[in-house]
Formats: sequence, structure tokens, C-alpha cells
Amino acid sequence: MPSLFSLLLLAVGVTARPSLRAGRQAGPSKFVVRQEVSATANRIIPVVVGGAQDVFVPNVVTAAVGDIIQFQFSNGNHTVTQSAAESPCQPLQATVATAIHSGHIPFEDGQTTVGTFNMPVTSADTMFLYCATGPHCQEGQVMIVNPTNDQQILDYANLAAASGQSADGTTVVGGTVASIPLEVAAFVPAPAEAAAPPAAPPAAEAPAAETPVAEAPAAEAPAAEVPGTTTTTITVPPTEATPAPAA
Repeated sequence: MPSLFSLLLLAVGVTARPSLRAGRQAGPSKFVVRQEVSATANRIIPVVVGGAQDVFVPNVVTAAVGDIIQFQFSNGNHTVTQSAAESPCQPLQATVATAIHSGHIPFEDGQTTVGTFNMPVTSADTMFLYCATGPHCQEGQVMIVNPTNDQQILDYANLAAASGQSADGTTVVGGTVASIPLEVAAFVPAPAEAAAPPAAPPAAEAPAAETPVAEAPAAEAPAAEVPGTTTTTITVPPTEATPAPAA
């Protein structure tokens, strides 16, 4: 006959088994949690470049190391180029070979794909970026990754507006140029520019007014002669004055 102690051990063993099975069932939930942590640490952050206006949207991004900032190029022709904080619109590549530059990536009316520049975030340091196309930087196409305060983007934009002109980067560095279907992009392209209406034909010149020709006076018709009569012309000599008689 089993002792009371043996029965207690058996009860503990039976009670422990469901706990063990529950632990095995909990395994997948732990794996899911690890996936969520991984997804949070490796976000894809879309940034639209250009469009109806020459801007970055958004122009301020907070990103963690491991995130990927995906620049999606909308209407126009734009770049993503890194500069120093105090030298906007000038490529940092001139002094730092590993500085970011995407090269020029255009978007034209009718495209069904969107050019992208996928930039992995490898540092939590503040990064200053601008578009090197024409005067876009001076017009406000600048952005900051991981700014230290809200004022920083305003100061950077003001410095860019006061800069003389932009300089281009040289080599694509710091990311991968690729493309995505237009339907999954984070923007809707600006409407295609309507073709200018054809110019109106020049107005026909009115013919020069002709100077009227003076009409010659009509010749007087000769007086009709009455039949059976003769016309005689009599010339009367002038009357000479008679001298007064002498007194």
C-alpha cells in the first residue's frame, strides 16, 4: 500500500506536467515577441522627395540605428546629399568620402515605377541633407535626421536660403538606388502639366485703303439744235466814250 508521502510526490508530478506543457506552448509567443522587437528596431521610414513643391516630406525624421530611410522620388529631378550643419547646399563628400549622396533620380509624367534611395541608418548622430538640383536647396528642400531640437531645422533652412548656390555630390554613397511600383508609393504624383494651347494665328491685316481716283468733270453736252433754225453769233464791239465838248 503506497504511503502518504508517495501519494504526495505523485500529485506534485501530475500537477507539474500541465505546467511543463504550458511552457512548451508558450514558446511561440516568446518568438513572436522577439519578432516585434526586431521589426521596431528595423523600420522602413518613407520620405517623399519633390512633387508639386521642391521639398522633403517629412523634413525631420527620428530614426534608430538599423532603420532604413526610403527616399521616394516624386515629380522633378532631385538628390539626397549630405552636408555639414554650417555649410548647407555643399556636399560633405568633398571632405568625407563616405558622406551620403543618392545621385539625381528623376520622375516624369506617366511613370509606373518610383525611383528610391534606401539609406540604412548606421549612427544616431544628427545628419543634414539637401537636394543638389538647381536652386532647390536655397528654396527650402532640406531635411535633418535625428535633430537635437526643433529649432535646428529652421536654422539649417535659413542658412540654406542665404547660401549662394548648390554644389553636387560626385559618387552614389550611403544607400542603394532601386525602384518600387507607383501604387505602393507614399505619394500621389502631381497632375501632368497640361499642354499649352496652340498659339492663335496672327490676325489678317486689313487691306490698305485705296485713294479714290478723282473723277474727270463730265463733258457738257452741246445744246441741242432745233431743226429748221439757224444759229447766228453776233459780236458787239465795246462802246467808246464820247469826248465832252470844249467849253
